[in-house]
Amino acid sequence: MTMTKSSLGLLLALASLAVLAAPSAGSAQEMKLDIKVFGGVSGTTFVEMLETGRVRSTYSGWQAGFGARVKKRKWFMEALLSFNRWAFSFSGDQLAGSDVITRLKGRTNSFELPINGGFVPYQNSYFKLFLYAGYVNHFNTKVLVQGTVVGGEKFDAKVKPKEVNLAIYQAIARFGMSFDLAMFNIDFNYSISMNSAGSDSYRTGYHQLQLNLAYLF
Repeated sequence: MTMTKSSLGLLLALASLAVLAAPSAGSAQEMKLDIKVFGGVSGTTFVEMLETGRVRSTYSGWQAGFGARVKKRKWFMEALLSFNRWAFSFSGDQLAGSDVITRLKGRTNSFELPINGGFVPYQNSYFKLFLYAGYVNHFNTKVLVQGTVVGGEKFDAKVKPKEVNLAIYQAIARFGMSFDLAMFNIDFNYSISMNSAGSDSYRTGYHQLQLNLAYLF
């Protein structure tokens, strides 16, 4: 059976459409930008290295933020900004000039500027796996204190971090993994301080685990 001109034209049109619809090798190598908005929970452990031994204290917290991620081929970098809050307790004699006889409760406000970079070992249209390491600039800005003075009267106060022996700035190393599921990103990371987390004469180590859920734009 001979092929008519109309049939040949239809086949050529379908072939052209298939070529245009298929992604080119050049487009796959272009950079991809994602904006992410995230929130999550954390567990922070402080290790005080005293002469009598190490004292560990673990506190819970949460964080929220946003940032940008750039990916090219199997490599990526991201820059983020996050607001962090975590609660802790400490003895009254740590607050200079106080008449507190019970333990105090504090809520620390801080913000972080993480810069992460890493490798994408596996990806397809719906799933991507990211492995990364990063450097985090961590700033403690304010401590909200609640306590009880002699006589049972309760009080609230806002103090500077150094007034409760917290460092204002921390340099932090971060290691993590995350994965994209369509427009969602789930991130799990571990952080360790490179300088002391406290302003005391002894060193205080800082260890933190975070779990975040993000929406990608």
